Amino acid sequence: MEVQGMASHELLASLLGYTSIVCWIVVFTPQYYKNYSDKNTDGVSLPFLLCWILGDVCSVLGAVLGNLMKTVLLLALYYLCADSFLMGQVLYYQYIYNTPQTMYDLLLRIKPSTIIKQDEMTYNTITISSPSSSSSSSNNQSNDNINDKETLPLLASANIIHAEKQDNYPSERTQRIARLFIVCSILLWIFLLLGSACYFFWPWAKVKVDLEQWHFVSQTCGWASAFLYCVSRIPQIMKNFRSESVDGLSLTMFVFSLAGNLTYCISILLKSTDRTFLLINFPWLLGSGGTLFFDLMIFFQFYTYRHHSKSSTLEL
Repeated sequence: MEVQGMASHELLASLLGYTSIVCWIVVFTPQYYKNYSDKNTDGVSLPFLLCWILGDVCSVLGAVLGNLMKTVLLLALYYLCADSFLMGQVLYYQYIYNTPQTMYDLLLRIKPSTIIKQDEMTYNTITISSPSSSSSSSNNQSNDNINDKETLPLLASANIIHAEKQDNYPSERTQRIARLFIVCSILLWIFLLLGSACYFFWPWAKVKVDLEQWHFVSQTCGWASAFLYCVSRIPQIMKNFRSESVDGLSLTMFVFSLAGNLTYCISILLKSTDRTFLLINFPWLLGSGGTLFFDLMIFFQFYTYRHHSKSSTLEL
């Protein structure tokens, strides 16, 4: 019975491990499609993706040097390829495809709410000419009209850009939530690290950790990847707070991310509860489990800013 129980645990661990792989195979597809359909990736944070890619590199090196589970290595390799493609897509749409060439292109990228503010400011800046101007010649009137057509769009665009800068300042409520998020993140990391240290190195524990199986280079890579994975969400979260919007992000991507990380952690815990085994795999556990809090924060932002979406084009 005990052997059957162990076999069922290993089978369930393998199933969950491969389930996490399936989640991560499809996780980027919604974001790929959204980027392609919108032809715009301004809502995606580049530091967010950069931390992901650096974490992938460290994870691959740590998995190879530490001779870890196959699922760990397979996931790390897939993450590296998928994140690199996503980074290429974001760079293409931000710096090549959507580079504004004319003032009209620039206006198309301004939020509609800003256009309303611009209209109010434009009315305050336009002066009405006196009736005596009717005595001027038709040629002069034609020239004045041409000058107006050339000057007013520039004044309007300057007002739009000024209003757009003002929109970048988040509300007081958003600032309070952002500060609370930072405090909770710090407390979470302190709790995780102190709790893990007590679990692995408790002096009165009956079973001690075999540190001879702990390889410095692979573990250093693993801890570096865990840190990068956990902090990677912070630039994206702060970007969402500043813009008070989640435009450009796919909610489905984060749903699959949460499911993949959760099943991945459970699969490792079902594989073995041996302290030495868990210590060796702990950086990868932390790299997946530690992101759950940040994913939940992004879900909160999707809920909070669900009515703050903006249209991708400006109706003229």
